[in-house]
Amino acid sequence: MKKASRKKSQKIAAVPLLKPWLADLKKVVPDLKKVWASGKLSLGVYTQKLEQLACRELGVKEAVAVSSCTSGMILALRALNIHKKVVVPDYTFPATSHVVLWNGGEPRFCDIGLTDFTISPEALAGIKDPAVEAVIAVNIFGLPPRISELQKICRAKGWKLIFDSAQGLGASYRGRSIGGFGEAEIFSLSPSKVVTSAEGGLITTNNSGLAERLRQLRDYGKGPDKEDMLGVGLSARMSELCAVVACHNFVQLGRLRREREQLVERYREKLMPLKEIAFQNGDASRASGHNYFVFRITERARTTRDQALKGLRAAGIECKRYFYPPLHRLSAYRGQYRAQCPNAEKLSEQALAVPLYSGMKLAQQDRVIRQIFEILGEP
Repeated sequence: MKKASRKKSQKIAAVPLLKPWLADLKKVVPDLKKVWASGKLSLGVYTQKLEQLACRELGVKEAVAVSSCTSGMILALRALNIHKKVVVPDYTFPATSHVVLWNGGEPRFCDIGLTDFTISPEALAGIKDPAVEAVIAVNIFGLPPRISELQKICRAKGWKLIFDSAQGLGASYRGRSIGGFGEAEIFSLSPSKVVTSAEGGLITTNNSGLAERLRQLRDYGKGPDKEDMLGVGLSARMSELCAVVACHNFVQLGRLRREREQLVERYREKLMPLKEIAFQNGDASRASGHNYFVFRITERARTTRDQALKGLRAAGIECKRYFYPPLHRLSAYRGQYRAQCPNAEKLSEQALAVPLYSGMKLAQQDRVIRQIFEILGEP
């Protein structure tokens, strides 16, 4: 009787939405011990090593390691003296607009494309606001936006172009790695990203003067003598312990990206018969880093996105409404900002993120696929 009851109580493990990939601990520990013994826990040799590694892998002149992507964006706007209006896509993670407010500016929300989920150049070109100083374009779920069109618009209007590339590691545009297309690009190395440092971020740029300014600002704004303050910065240094983790993981970026690409291609192939869903699609010039796998549950489906979400969770499949709600409807903003962004509104109501991570087993993926079919209906 006891054996039977024990079997009955066993539950099938949930399939996680995300899972950090970490290098073999045995290989990481010797470097952690070196940091421990040195007593230098920030701005040491491993931070420098990570920055050099990022420059080499991403094909940029400068990389500045910081405590998070969010702090990196705050510092980038500060270093570029941007404090008025900044255009951001209405469909993105809230940090993109939060950083504008932290710098005393005002976000100006722009609609996105319903096919690629990224900021719409057509909508951007239609913005005629003399107070706008810059645009923060976003790599959504790993897919870069239509960069050359954005660059052309920003040049014509005199706007600075910055990239929130939090989800962009491993992505490329016209054969070049994401990292050197804007005044600055800011990457996240949080646990949910293709490469993690546990917590942290990277700012990349081809402007050496800007990089020097950013290195000052990440350490409160200290000058060369480390006493006088040349600017008003933050405590935004990356821990040396995090830099060690990042260095060991970063060298696997290409392999991790290819593994995720295979999983995404398999998802798309298996789910293609379901006419009720629509995938995120770019063009041939853009290669995603595949940070997340997100699709739309369209009006053709017999169930809504939220009903599908509930059903998947009940079956032990972790999933998420991503991003929800659109930025201009965040409770934190208390209705202060208006936006005419119908595509962002629709995508926010239809988009569903399902499990994708390095090391995901095909049996786990098959379980997710079967459950999606059960909820949305056999073809």
